Amino acid sequence: MSANGGDSETAMQKFELYIKASAIDKETKGSCPICQQFFMITCLLGENQDDIDFKVFTVQADCPPKNFAAGWSKKYPVIMVNSGRNKMGQDISGMMYDTFEELELFFESINRECPELKRKNAPNQAAMQVVENVYKHFNHFISGQSEKGLIGELKKLNEYLEGQDTKFLVDNVLSFSDCHLLPRLQHIRVAGKAYRDFEIPKEFTYVWRYLKNAYEQDAFKSTMPSDQDIVFHYEKKVSGPPRKRAAKPTLEKFSYTTDIPEGILNGVDNGSPPVEEVPEEELAPPLPEPELEPETWVEPPPQTELEYLPEPELEPAEDADDGAAEPASDYAGLEDSEDFPAPNGVVDDHAETHGQREETGE
Repeated sequence: MSANGGDSETAMQKFELYIKASAIDKETKGSCPICQQFFMITCLLGENQDDIDFKVFTVQADCPPKNFAAGWSKKYPVIMVNSGRNKMGQDISGMMYDTFEELELFFESINRECPELKRKNAPNQAAMQVVENVYKHFNHFISGQSEKGLIGELKKLNEYLEGQDTKFLVDNVLSFSDCHLLPRLQHIRVAGKAYRDFEIPKEFTYVWRYLKNAYEQDAFKSTMPSDQDIVFHYEKKVSGPPRKRAAKPTLEKFSYTTDIPEGILNGVDNGSPPVEEVPEEELAPPLPEPELEPETWVEPPPQTELEYLPEPELEPAEDADDGAAEPASDYAGLEDSEDFPAPNGVVDDHAETHGQREETGE
């Protein structure tokens, strides 16, 4: 890499994605399912590759930018490459892609780390065979035909999802086939309810689980058009106005349907592979309680009667002699000692004598 970082700039894939604007406010993202499909792919590549740098613009179909080619079909989104190279190393700066084949080729040429986003990936091809006719049967239904064909396609989708151990069609992350199906499935849910009072049957629990998982993905939820734009998208394709709506879609505040009917997924996991639980160590069986010998009653020995001896008779004591000497005091022989203190209240004659001697000695 050069000192000025030129090689790093060349390695970046810088491009602009132009999608159709809302037919209601002419500014926000519109209802075109193909535009949302490539918008989702762009976001997913940007999340997973550091060499992707993109900007998204909304354009009005009847007023395209001046740098658009005169022959723009207005059917597909448009890619304008600012700088970048394809897999062959060819410089594609300044290139413009505006057909489905060109768009698909461009995204595959800059896709280096996300094989699940390639249409020719084998799992995607298998999934596309299951979902490719869902939207076609919905268009037949919304224009007045029976719902039988649409129900059959949704049933096939439900059975396919039931057989997968993944959140989405081919993996636990969004793939090319998911980016194709989810925008169209949202149209089926919103426009089908608005014009034909149609709801995805509740018994198709795996389709509902699939939608729930998708609503939790930013790449789908952030690129989703409003309910009002989706309803307005089919206004000219149906024979009558939307049912049970308080106002025209163009007069309503934007809303986004992302709820799941309550209780419909009870007992259904989210599609992720189960986490293997580590078995706990078997605990040693408890030790048997020791058998206790039955207690036996030991009869105490018979008590023996105690014999009480008569107390001896004592002779009466004689009176003490009045002239008998008193017992010697405990202090006998100590009164004259210098170390023996005088009892309280007794004057010590010796102390006075000692004092006189001290005076004489002066």
